Amino acid sequence: MWMAVFAYAGARLLDCGLQRIATARPLSGVYDHGLEGEMRNQGMSFHVENTTKRASLIFAFVVAICSADIAQAVDGDCLNRNGETCSANDRKSPEEASTLRESLDKAKTALAEQLFGFQFSAFGDVQSGYDDAGKQKLNWGSFELDVSGDFSDNMQAAMAVVQTQERASLATGFLDYHISGGRIAPRGRLWVEKGFHFQAGRFDVPFGNDWQFFASKDSVSITRPITTELIMAGGYNDKGIRVLGNNGSVNFNAFLLRGFNKGRLVGGRVGLTPFSDPFSLKGAREPKTLELGLSYFYDANTSWKKNETGFAVDSEVHLDAWTGRFEYLVRKTEPQLGMERTTLRGWHITQEYALGEVVSWPTTIFARYDQSVMGPPDIDVYGATAGDSRDVRVAAGFSSNLFNSNILQWKFEVQHYRAATSSTREIPGFGRSILWLTQLVVIL
Repeated sequence: MWMAVFAYAGARLLDCGLQRIATARPLSGVYDHGLEGEMRNQGMSFHVENTTKRASLIFAFVVAICSADIAQAVDGDCLNRNGETCSANDRKSPEEASTLRESLDKAKTALAEQLFGFQFSAFGDVQSGYDDAGKQKLNWGSFELDVSGDFSDNMQAAMAVVQTQERASLATGFLDYHISGGRIAPRGRLWVEKGFHFQAGRFDVPFGNDWQFFASKDSVSITRPITTELIMAGGYNDKGIRVLGNNGSVNFNAFLLRGFNKGRLVGGRVGLTPFSDPFSLKGAREPKTLELGLSYFYDANTSWKKNETGFAVDSEVHLDAWTGRFEYLVRKTEPQLGMERTTLRGWHITQEYALGEVVSWPTTIFARYDQSVMGPPDIDVYGATAGDSRDVRVAAGFSSNLFNSNILQWKFEVQHYRAATSSTREIPGFGRSILWLTQLVVIL
């Protein structure tokens, strides 16, 4: 029965979003969460005029219809095996009835038992953005299917397949052999328990700390910081091998990858968690109270001639409901084919605060300040009137767990560029002083 509920609710949730966006024209540049490290987030902003009201009504309609369908799916549990309505005595009390989230998780567990232990999860999003004409549209963002399974006590396989408007791609896919430690999710934050792992395949490369939030369900904000969008060209994802471990107070990643130019890339990240207990039997609290990180990569051609290098410093602090995150990146590219050396630098400070019982549904607000600069600046080529020498942006918004369901996330974000380079001024909708963004994420 729960398998039927899971299938029905999932189909209806996805169908609600797909039916609405079927009539919308595709955007010219939809953020691809950095899967290939080549796309910038250029289609996720809109202004508050009549289009704002229209988008709000659309989202309210989507949420209402989807919620009604889910409720009908859950009520379906009160049908007996012969299709007749249950009597009052057969109905479960509210205390006994499982939540829809629990029902979906039970269904996935039952499915895993039928599929040799392989675990499935999925999520997708619908988001607003501009088309090339500067008109705000509601569009399909991406849909991701995650699969993981154990071949033995020490061997795991995991993969994530992502479908966007443009294409379907294998975001991550790797084999994991661990001497100690447990299963690793296909994407997102790594475990905090002690362990030592060898991996081969494709994965999101841990450089700085924003790589943990590429997936829409893992992030409070809709857009990524400038350090990810501009300096890392949307985020770094590559194939190769890596070794990663955690002893409770120090964690590390060391990797050998194909690199940006189909040559070779070596690098790694070391994280320090000074306030965790390295002598605990299993591991540490999640999230950590404080983590400090250092990252480095060296990219070369097949002859090991240097193409570019990168360096990052990051930190993350958690104090009750407050989270602070900082990241500073430098990426230097060697001159090629008569071009001069370029250097990209950027940083961001992000503050998040969980409101708790202040609002009806679990909601987290955030504020972010970020900036980047390229040397030499492109205004040296296009002239000072073409733009500024750096990008400076402020953003704020919230993410709410609608109906406390752990299935629907609604996000809202507002942005303002205090300075912008000539290339940034070309993104759709940039001409507006205030950029508005909204997103609905469905997690199955």
